[in-house]
Amino acid sequence: MTDNESISNTNGVTCVACKMTEEILYVIDQLILQPEALCSMFIKHCKNSRMDTSLWNIALPPKQPDQKYPTYPAIREKNLRVLHITDLHLDPKYAAGSEANCSSELCCHIETESNGTRIRQPSGYWGTSAACDMPYRTIENMLQNIQKLDKIDYILVGGDYESHMDWAYTKENHLKIIRNLSTLLHNYFENTPIYWTLGNHEGVPVNSFAPRYIPEKYRSQWLYDELEHMQKPLLDMKSIEDVKYRGSYAVQLHPGLRLISLNSAYCETSNFWLRINETDPDGTLSWLVAELKQAEHDGQYVHILSHIPPGDGECLESWARNYYKIIARFSKTIQAQFFGHIHIDSFTVFYENMNDDSTKPISVLYATPSVTTFKYLNPAFRIYEIEPGNNYRVINFHTYFLNLTKIGINTTIPPTWELLYSAKEEYNLNDLSPTSWDLLINKIVYEKSIYDKFIRNSMRRDNVVCEGKCRYDFTCILRKGHHNTTLCNHLPSYDSNIKQNSYKSSEIAGNTEKLKFTVTGNQQEHAEIMMLLKKKLRSFIMRRFFQLFLFPL
Repeated sequence: MTDNESISNTNGVTCVACKMTEEILYVIDQLILQPEALCSMFIKHCKNSRMDTSLWNIALPPKQPDQKYPTYPAIREKNLRVLHITDLHLDPKYAAGSEANCSSELCCHIETESNGTRIRQPSGYWGTSAACDMPYRTIENMLQNIQKLDKIDYILVGGDYESHMDWAYTKENHLKIIRNLSTLLHNYFENTPIYWTLGNHEGVPVNSFAPRYIPEKYRSQWLYDELEHMQKPLLDMKSIEDVKYRGSYAVQLHPGLRLISLNSAYCETSNFWLRINETDPDGTLSWLVAELKQAEHDGQYVHILSHIPPGDGECLESWARNYYKIIARFSKTIQAQFFGHIHIDSFTVFYENMNDDSTKPISVLYATPSVTTFKYLNPAFRIYEIEPGNNYRVINFHTYFLNLTKIGINTTIPPTWELLYSAKEEYNLNDLSPTSWDLLINKIVYEKSIYDKFIRNSMRRDNVVCEGKCRYDFTCILRKGHHNTTLCNHLPSYDSNIKQNSYKSSEIAGNTEKLKFTVTGNQQEHAEIMMLLKKKLRSFIMRRFFQLFLFPL
C-alpha cells in the first residue's frame, strides 16, 4: 500500500490530501530549515515563540478625538433592500431519488447508492435536509421567489459556490460553476448591482489560497482574475488592481457608503500555505486598515462583506485577533459586517475590550444562513433593510426559507419560499444596535422560550434538540469574536464543555523525537534529512495534515 493509498478514505473516493501531495511537500521543504516550526505544525507543545509567525500585530492609526462622523441625507424615503445569499454549494451531480442517508461525506448522488440495496432515505426533487448540497433548479427557484418580493437594490454573494466534493475540485469546474451562477443571477436581476466575495471552497485544492511569496503555479490568480472580470463594471482602477492582487476590493455604493469585500481565505486554518508564514498574508488586513482609514478621513461609512467569521474554529487566531482590533478601532465607521460560512443563522457581538464582554458592545457580525442544506438544514436567504442615508445602519432583516419537509420529496411543482422571521419582530428588539443584540444574548442564554426560538431559526427546522455541548457551541458563538473561550464564561455549561486542544495519540508521541533534529546547513545533510522526511515520515506527515486541516465546512 502506498502512502497515498493509506490515507484514502474508507468510501473509496480520492481523498483531499492525495490531491495536495505536491503542495504539502513544498511546504515541508520550506520548513525543513526550521525544525521547531515543522514540529509545531503537528505537535502543539513544540511551539517556539522566536519562530511563531502567529504573534504578528497589525499597525493601527491612533483614534482622532475630533473626528466627525456626518449624517447623510436620505437618497429616498424607503429603506434600502439588500439581498445576501451565501454558501450556495451548487451540486451538478445532485440526483432526486438517490440515497440521502449514505456513508460518504456528500450524499444525494447516484454513486452513493449501495449496489442491490434498497434506498433508505430517497433525496427530494428540490433538495434534502441531509448531508447533501443544492440542485441547480432549487437555486433558480429561489431567485424566482426573490424576484416576486419588493425590489432589491443590490445583491451580496457570500462565497462557497461549489459542492462539498472537495476531493474532485478542479479549476475548470470551479470556473464553470461560478460563471453559471453569475449568469443565473444576471438573468433574474439584470440591472441590479451584484457584489461577490470568496469562500474557502473556491480554493483548488479546497482551502488553498497561496500568498504571493509562494510560486505562481500554486497561487489563486486564475480565481482573482475571474472575480475581477465579474466585478469590473462596478469597480474603479484601484479596486481592480486590489482584486487581482489579493481577492479583496472596496467600492462606493452610495454617497457616504462604501462596501469592502474581504478575502477571508487567508485566515483559513486549513490553508496550509500559511504554515510557512501566517503574518498578514498579502498584506490583506493592512490593506483593510488603509481602506478604513481613508473612509474615516472622508467621513464615510463602511459595510464589510466576507466569508469566514473570525471567531469560527476555521479562522486562525492571529487573523481573528487582529481583525477584532480593526473593528474596535474603526467601530464608528463600520456599520455592518456580513458573513456566512457556518451555514447556521447566527450573529456575534464585538466589545470595546476584545477579552471582556462586560465592556461596551461596539459592533455586530451577522452570519447569514446558507442556501445549501448541508448538513440537515433547510435552505435560506436573507434581505437586509438599511437606512437610505444618515449612518447607513441596518434597520431590520428578513430571513426566508424553503420548508423541504412541508413540500415533500416527490413534488415537482415549483415551491414557495416562506418568511421564517423578521429580526425586530421575532426578538422584540428596539433596534439592531450592538447593545440590543448584547441584551438579546442574555435572553437566549437564560430564557428557554427565546433559546428554543433562536435554535429553530438557526437550523430552519422544527423540533430541534440542542442541549449540552450543542447548546454551548451555539451560544458561545454569540460573544466569541476571536478564540478566547473566557468570552463564553457567561454560559451555564461552560466548565463541562471546554474543548481541550491537546494531542495524546501514541503515534504522535512516538514520532516527536524523529522531528527533533538539527540542521547544520551542510547541503548533503540537508538532502539526507529531506529523504528521511519524504520516505520514513511521509505517511505520518500526510496523515497529520489530513487530520488537522482537511475537514472544512
